Amino acid sequence: MKRLPDLPIELKALASAALIYVGFSVLMGFTYIVTSHRGLGGSYRIGPSDIAALYTGPGVSTVTLISIAHVHLLGLFAIFSIVGYIFVHSTLSTGWKVFWSMLPFVAFPIDVTSWFLTKFVAYDFVYLVIAAGATFILSLAAMIFMSFFDLWIAPIGVRAKQASREALKTSEAGPRVPNAEGEARSA
Repeated sequence: MKRLPDLPIELKALASAALIYVGFSVLMGFTYIVTSHRGLGGSYRIGPSDIAALYTGPGVSTVTLISIAHVHLLGLFAIFSIVGYIFVHSTLSTGWKVFWSMLPFVAFPIDVTSWFLTKFVAYDFVYLVIAAGATFILSLAAMIFMSFFDLWIAPIGVRAKQASREALKTSEAGPRVPNAEGEARSA
């Protein structure tokens, strides 16, 4: 499996485009939350009451909540899979790659489940909505930023390190002079 710094430029461009698209999509979702929730709890700041109002407020039927959950579960599965697939090609250790790539698959179902718990069981489950939602968003952001680092920044450091190793080898070997056959050898 090729790591991100070792990918050819066309695959780096494709991975970057996918990550940018996903990042933009997530930002639009966050913008929707900010604009649609503001003022629901009587204030212009977004708080737990604003988020809970989305699930418990008037006009929010069970059918609507199921429909929203269905669309989000399918759509975010694709996003988690694409970002996770790119991310597992990073240079991090296997343990970290498993942790970060699996985290949104764990956090988002908890988030969706807590929507229903907030509506049908108790208002206090809204804090689980907030925690699980923040967890899957932060895990996506972390994978996107670490992938970009490996795609574009890490190769610069690798090339610099290789150049310094080559310079060190040359200086340790001493001057190179051609032998009778024209091949370079140490003096």
